[in-house]
Amino acid sequence: MLVEMLWLFLLNLVLYVSSEVTHPELSECFTVNGRDYRGTVSHAGPEGTPCLYWNQTNQHMFNAQSDSDGELGLGNHNYCRNPDADVQPWCYVSENEDGIYWKYCDIPSCHMPGYLGCFLDFGTPPALSGASGTSSKLTVQACIRYCRTKGYQYAGLEAGYACFCGDPSDVGSLQPASGSQCDQYCFGKPNEICGGDGKISVYSAWVGACQENLTSCSGVLYSPDFPEEYGPSVSCMWDVLAPGSAAIELQFHIFQVPDPKDVLEVRDGTSRTLLMKVQGGQKPPSSVILPSGQLWFHFQSDQEFGGPGYAITYRGLPITVTNSTPLQETSEELSLASPNSTSEHHNTEHTSASKALLFLAAALALLALCIGIVIWRYPSWSASIPCAMVQPTTCSMLYGHKKERMGDLTCVNQSSMKSLI
Repeated sequence: MLVEMLWLFLLNLVLYVSSEVTHPELSECFTVNGRDYRGTVSHAGPEGTPCLYWNQTNQHMFNAQSDSDGELGLGNHNYCRNPDADVQPWCYVSENEDGIYWKYCDIPSCHMPGYLGCFLDFGTPPALSGASGTSSKLTVQACIRYCRTKGYQYAGLEAGYACFCGDPSDVGSLQPASGSQCDQYCFGKPNEICGGDGKISVYSAWVGACQENLTSCSGVLYSPDFPEEYGPSVSCMWDVLAPGSAAIELQFHIFQVPDPKDVLEVRDGTSRTLLMKVQGGQKPPSSVILPSGQLWFHFQSDQEFGGPGYAITYRGLPITVTNSTPLQETSEELSLASPNSTSEHHNTEHTSASKALLFLAAALALLALCIGIVIWRYPSWSASIPCAMVQPTTCSMLYGHKKERMGDLTCVNQSSMKSLI
């Protein structure tokens, strides 16, 4: 019984850590500003103010009637949405004496993979200690590209115009802040978040990268220069290896490639056999399983047009191929191999005491490893509260009805900066 309880705790802990670090398919958002959020959070503000139903907001610009085709996600509900491409999802609330009639919703699960979150920056020393620069036209990808070019693994944006670069040693010591405190528009793109006053938005430098070799059980592939549009005459390749997997599941969360001449090919990573081909203007399946544990992706755009791009997650599967056709839906292509046969079940029931002790020792070692990972990834995590038992909170900063905001140029130490080119 004790072993089973310990195993359950370890499983929950591993699932929590892996969902934060290595499982981007668990994210509810794949756009930088959460415009694709279709979840069910229905309250905003630090007080948890209930959102108004979108079919009861006819006095405002956005309501269920104005979204008759459902493209913006509005309807007969009061869930947070981002119909005007603001910096994050929001909702209308009952107007108070200060004239506030809408608030942002801070939704922990609505962070695009590759976005680490919002963190405190005390200025001296800076949160990210590498190269830095400023630009009056700063965007998320401009900062990411700047840091990636200089060999850094992370990029941080602050106050709408400042870019900082850093490495894992910097990220390991960051102090988390509420996501709603990173509320500053990027000077170069108003619907992207570029930190806040004394707050820094941190991204992995692989977001939007081209020519990548990925070795992990799960991950995400973004179009070139994501979250910005990819350009014309782009040719990018990715090698994806899911260790120990016989097949890989792909999920197309975003595929906005309008030009029919722009093509995404997916081939077997070893033989280069074509497994899947999607042209611009086509709608790929939401989920598909390809019979290979190693895939090769190639995206090519024509010489005239670019487009918004795509976000595709992959996940390795220990499954057995039953149908050798190049492309089938999940239920038709492959069948799951049973992890436990009848004989294995009987063997488990008659596990000896020595095996139980060995399992206990292995479980304790795994527990120590998981705690080490959590402490490294989340310095402020308290071991007194199991992470898997904690439900994400939803909070937000309050704003008035005017959305025009400029960055506070005094909140960043500019003494060691040079302009971004």
